[in-house]
Amino acid sequence: MKYDHDEIIEKATTLFWQRGFQAAGMRDIQQALDMRPGSIYARFQSKEGLFKLVVERYAENSAKRLKQVTEAESPLNALYCFFETALTVPNEQRYMRQCLLVKSIAELDIIGDVAKKAVLDSMQTLKAGFSDIIEACIENGELPAHTPTTLAADWLQNQFVGLRAFALMQDENKATIQMIDKVMIDLKGQWPQKTR
Repeated sequence: MKYDHDEIIEKATTLFWQRGFQAAGMRDIQQALDMRPGSIYARFQSKEGLFKLVVERYAENSAKRLKQVTEAESPLNALYCFFETALTVPNEQRYMRQCLLVKSIAELDIIGDVAKKAVLDSMQTLKAGFSDIIEACIENGELPAHTPTTLAADWLQNQFVGLRAFALMQDENKATIQMIDKVMIDLKGQWPQKTR
């Protein structure tokens, strides 16, 4: 039987995103992918091998969305839309409000070295995407020229991660939207001049 690779990765992504690495057992994987154990092992070598591909695809898709923000006519407005889209998904897809990578960081000690490297590399890829957005906003005159790109990118990524956890706990989107508004206000504000 032939299996579509993209479809398999998509189904595995949903499973790992909903359950996490540890809670997704081989039986769950077999059922989600509609594959026999032998086919799964022949194709991915292990659960960790499959998870690594899921993480890499997730990071690749996220990086593409961040690049679209960078290339928008107004990167700052596109950034707002990026936050809003990610943080206000419908309740039936509520699990998607949480970042798969951050969820995976909580399991770094159990996912294996190959998958661990994929998660950490993916976080760096996304950090680079946020850095490109900050630079694009500066070039477009939407952020002050003195905005410290690296610090602002780190801060923005941390805000996004935190807001994803916050959004996961909200029953309605009003509070989440207010927090996104606050992030956009703060992004244009002052930055510390000294390091301790």
